[in-house]
Amino acid sequence: MIERKLLPIILEMLEIFRIVAINGPRQSGKTTLQKLVAKKKGIKYYTFDDEQTLQTASNDPIGFIEFISKDNVAIDEVQMIPSVIPAIKMVVDEKNRKGMFLLTGSSDMFKNSKIKESLAGRLASFNLFPLSYSEINGKSINIIDKFFSKSFNNFEDNFEDISNLDVTNAVLRGGYPEVYQLPFRARKAWFEFYIKARISKDIATIENIELSKLKEIDRLLRALSAQIGSIVNYKKISNSVAISDKSVAKYIQILEALYIIKLVPSFANNQLKRVIKSPKIQFIDTGLASILLNIDVEGAMTKQGEFYGNLVESFVYSELIKHQSWAEISTNIYHYRDGDKKEVDFVLEASDGRVIAIEVKSGSKIKKEYFYGLVTLARTLKEKSFKGILLYGGNQVLPYKVEEYQFWAIPLKVFL
Repeated sequence: MIERKLLPIILEMLEIFRIVAINGPRQSGKTTLQKLVAKKKGIKYYTFDDEQTLQTASNDPIGFIEFISKDNVAIDEVQMIPSVIPAIKMVVDEKNRKGMFLLTGSSDMFKNSKIKESLAGRLASFNLFPLSYSEINGKSINIIDKFFSKSFNNFEDNFEDISNLDVTNAVLRGGYPEVYQLPFRARKAWFEFYIKARISKDIATIENIELSKLKEIDRLLRALSAQIGSIVNYKKISNSVAISDKSVAKYIQILEALYIIKLVPSFANNQLKRVIKSPKIQFIDTGLASILLNIDVEGAMTKQGEFYGNLVESFVYSELIKHQSWAEISTNIYHYRDGDKKEVDFVLEASDGRVIAIEVKSGSKIKKEYFYGLVTLARTLKEKSFKGILLYGGNQVLPYKVEEYQFWAIPLKVFL
């Protein structure tokens, strides 16, 4: 079994909070982690995927929660019965015991229109995404902590030992535990069923959507896969899929709540007067995106190479948010683009104000123009704590100076 980096954090939080929630996409490993924690902590496990439990809790959510809360309990897929959330709030306020509930949900509770209670002050919430390649390969490195450290450009790995094919496979396979090792045809079958199940079943748990609209959401999702890394333009997307722009905005919000896509906000502060404020589209898992684009290894290297660069960018984002979930340093992740179209793929801002800007290129060559966005941002911020990094497809960590600014080129292979 692959050890999840969130395990010790969840165990610790159960000693501090009355409720701990693990949210994330279906099949990301939440149930496996929850059962492992339940076993270690000696707490009883319930799942709303069990029909009898679902019916009992739906019929009398208050009675169900009151009955099971005599002990500390784990409840899987809690979003399936939103009415249990007020009951949980009532019980934890009454009994006030640490570690009373360990909840999992396959949608973001805070973006679920059917859940009105915030559980603020009672709950610690964490995201469990598909496997990071740090977890898959059994490495202890946290990339975000590493990049913010003084030794950000020193690595123990010999990057020449990691092939370019390894990188491509990681990008195209993604990190879903059940399928990242499967061949293309089997992964394609799994993901196609996964998409249908999520759209037909899970959307109903967070939003009241007519069945006739589900095909529109499926069509939109496939269109969004071709716009990975692009600035969101609701009108343009609306025209391309023949869906109203208001519906497009609503459906994107639903897909984000289901942990399928993510809107990356723009980086802005008082020094940044001319930034483009629209978010960018990224996919939580590039294995899913590559299937939607029908790209295999051969396609990534040849006829569909124009999409591969976008997939690599999204792969970096996917790995960053996974590492973000268990990093020591608290960060927010943004993108940057100004009115002159100078852009930086990712901007990581720590809670203490330090900034790391990351540009992503899939190729092995380093070109001066790759640093232009980093230079623009560095010049604008005028911060001594600013650090600029080019993640690229080569094997060496190299310094690269533009004007008075010192940047670093670091192999994409750091994620593997």
